[in-house]
Amino acid sequence: MSLTVNLVAWGILIAATICVALYRKWLEDHCDHYIHLHNDPHDAAVVNTQAALCRRLELMGKLQTIMIALCIAYGIAIVAIISYNAWSTAGAA
Repeated sequence: MSLTVNLVAWGILIAATICVALYRKWLEDHCDHYIHLHNDPHDAAVVNTQAALCRRLELMGKLQTIMIALCIAYGIAIVAIISYNAWSTAGAA
Protein backbone atom coordinates (compact mmCIF):
# COMPACT_ATOMS: atom_id res chain seq x y z
CA MET A 1 0.00 0.00 0.00
CA SER A 2 1.24 3.47 -0.77
CA LEU A 3 1.77 6.13 1.85
CA THR A 4 -1.16 8.16 0.52
CA VAL A 5 -3.57 5.27 0.94
CA ASN A 6 -2.35 4.69 4.50
CA LEU A 7 -2.72 8.37 5.39
CA VAL A 8 -6.23 8.52 3.91
CA ALA A 9 -7.25 5.36 5.82
CA TRP A 10 -5.76 6.83 9.00
CA GLY A 11 -7.68 10.07 8.43
CA ILE A 12 -10.93 8.14 7.98
CA LEU A 13 -10.23 6.22 11.19
CA ILE A 14 -9.60 9.49 13.04
CA ALA A 15 -12.82 10.99 11.62
CA ALA A 16 -14.80 7.92 12.70
CA THR A 17 -13.26 8.16 16.18
CA ILE A 18 -14.29 11.81 16.42
CA CYS A 19 -17.83 10.88 15.33
CA VAL A 20 -18.04 8.20 18.04
CA ALA A 21 -16.78 10.69 20.62
CA LEU A 22 -19.35 13.28 19.55
CA TYR A 23 -22.14 10.69 19.63
CA ARG A 24 -21.04 9.61 23.12
CA LYS A 25 -21.06 13.27 24.23
CA TRP A 26 -24.53 13.69 22.75
CA LEU A 27 -25.74 10.61 24.66
CA GLU A 28 -24.18 11.93 27.84
CA ASP A 29 -25.92 15.28 27.40
CA HIS A 30 -29.30 13.53 27.04
CA CYS A 31 -28.81 11.46 30.17
CA ASP A 32 -30.83 12.66 33.16
CA HIS A 33 -28.41 13.07 36.06
CA TYR A 34 -31.08 14.23 38.49
CA ILE A 35 -33.91 11.72 38.42
CA HIS A 36 -36.46 12.17 41.21
CA LEU A 37 -38.63 9.08 41.62
CA HIS A 38 -41.96 9.12 43.43
CA ASN A 39 -43.11 5.48 43.24
CA ASP A 40 -45.65 5.93 40.49
CA PRO A 41 -46.08 3.91 37.26
CA HIS A 42 -44.21 6.51 35.23
CA ASP A 43 -41.02 5.82 37.25
CA ALA A 44 -40.54 2.35 35.77
CA ALA A 45 -40.46 3.77 32.23
CA VAL A 46 -37.96 6.45 33.27
CA VAL A 47 -35.70 3.90 34.96
CA ASN A 48 -35.82 1.56 31.94
CA THR A 49 -35.07 4.41 29.53
CA GLN A 50 -32.12 5.60 31.63
CA ALA A 51 -30.79 2.05 32.00
CA ALA A 52 -30.84 1.56 28.22
CA LEU A 53 -29.17 4.93 27.71
CA CYS A 54 -26.46 4.05 30.21
CA ARG A 55 -25.78 0.72 28.48
CA ARG A 56 -25.41 2.48 25.14
CA LEU A 57 -23.17 5.10 26.78
CA GLU A 58 -20.90 2.39 28.22
CA LEU A 59 -20.72 0.65 24.82
CA MET A 60 -19.76 3.90 23.09
CA GLY A 61 -17.13 4.55 25.76
CA LYS A 62 -15.53 1.16 25.15
CA LEU A 63 -15.70 1.63 21.38
CA GLN A 64 -14.14 5.09 21.71
CA THR A 65 -11.25 3.70 23.77
CA ILE A 66 -10.62 0.93 21.25
CA MET A 67 -10.73 3.34 18.32
CA ILE A 68 -8.30 5.76 20.00
CA ALA A 69 -5.88 2.88 20.59
CA LEU A 70 -6.24 1.84 16.92
CA CYS A 71 -5.55 5.41 15.76
CA ILE A 72 -2.39 5.58 17.85
CA ALA A 73 -1.19 2.14 16.74
CA TYR A 74 -1.88 2.87 13.06
CA GLY A 75 -0.09 6.22 13.33
CA ILE A 76 2.94 4.52 14.86
CA ALA A 77 2.86 1.90 12.09
CA ILE A 78 2.79 4.63 9.43
CA VAL A 79 5.77 6.38 11.04
CA ALA A 80 7.60 3.04 11.18
CA ILE A 81 6.93 2.42 7.48
CA ILE A 82 8.16 5.91 6.58
CA SER A 83 11.27 5.46 8.72
CA TYR A 84 12.04 2.06 7.21
CA ASN A 85 11.60 3.36 3.66
CA ALA A 86 13.87 6.34 4.37
CA TRP A 87 16.48 4.07 5.97
CA SER A 88 16.44 1.52 3.15
CA THR A 89 16.57 4.26 0.49
CA ALA A 90 19.52 5.97 2.21
CA GLY A 91 21.35 2.64 2.51
CA ALA A 92 20.87 1.84 -1.18
CA ALA A 93 22.32 5.15 -2.37
